[in-house]
Amino acid sequence: MEKRGISTEVKVGIFVFIGLIVLGYMTLRVERIKLKTTDGYEIAALFDSASGLVKSSPIQIAGIEVGRVKDIRLSGNQAKVIMTIQKEVPIYADAGAVLRTQGVLGDKYIEIYPGEEKSSRLPAGGVIKATRSTIELDHILAKAMPVMDDIRSVTKSLSQVVGGDEGQNNLKETFFNIKKSTEDIRSMTSGLSRGEGTIGKLIREEALYQDMRATMSGLKETVSQIQSGQGTIGKLVKDEEFFNETKKAMTSLQNVAKKIDSGEGTLGKLIHDDSLYKEAKETMANLNQTTRKINQGEGTLGKLINDDKLYKETNYTLRSVTKATEGLTEQVPVSILGTVIGTILLSK
Repeated sequence: MEKRGISTEVKVGIFVFIGLIVLGYMTLRVERIKLKTTDGYEIAALFDSASGLVKSSPIQIAGIEVGRVKDIRLSGNQAKVIMTIQKEVPIYADAGAVLRTQGVLGDKYIEIYPGEEKSSRLPAGGVIKATRSTIELDHILAKAMPVMDDIRSVTKSLSQVVGGDEGQNNLKETFFNIKKSTEDIRSMTSGLSRGEGTIGKLIREEALYQDMRATMSGLKETVSQIQSGQGTIGKLVKDEEFFNETKKAMTSLQNVAKKIDSGEGTLGKLIHDDSLYKEAKETMANLNQTTRKINQGEGTLGKLINDDKLYKETNYTLRSVTKATEGLTEQVPVSILGTVIGTILLSK
């Protein structure tokens, strides 16, 4: 009786069966779907968009899976994602959640930032409000399209400017000017390096450097002398007695100013006494009135100043008095001599 081996059909069947087992295992690994339901507490997160996220998608903290997406539903204008988190993993009130993409197939998962321990723990049924959704490719393209249109418009304008013989000549002239400017700058910097010109001498002149160094040394020495109290400025800065005297003088001035402000003393009264001001005002008014009367020829003094007739009479009188005085002066010696002779004769 011949011994028969395993037929080809059986071998193919075994191979297919093993392939199906491997395929199922790989599917579970790629989809990261556990065979049993995750045990834990439920929390929720609100996203502006949950595109690509499905039930049983993983929840991770620091790259470690800590839960699964239980349900996704609409809440107003946002997507409310309900998650089941393992009991031993704490989530705090200031937690945040980000919708991310992983793998070649672009599978979505939620990355949770659990928050600070100093915050209170998020209870079961709590909601994470600090969330951020992934930016979809179509959104990026929609925002990039206006930019691309602008770039296209600029390149078209540039093509129109540069295109043609005139544009090419202008472009060549521009590059020639840039090249010439670069050469001029190189020549200028080379001259500066060799010490040419004013700036070059400032950079390369050793004597100027030494003069500046000597000047700085002198300034340093002067400052040192002032700090040590030498010289007039040094004494003004360092002399404690001068400072005290200045302080006393300022104090005295302040006291005098206070007394004047309070109306004490002659100057204070002159400044603050209203009656003195009124008297001075009245005196000035009377003086102005008297001056006006004199100018108008009123009163004796006014007539003396303004009456020409009185002036002539006064002048004539003064002349007569002068002549009389001169005659009297001539007669006085004769009268005195006669008086003396008469006295002598009577005595004999």
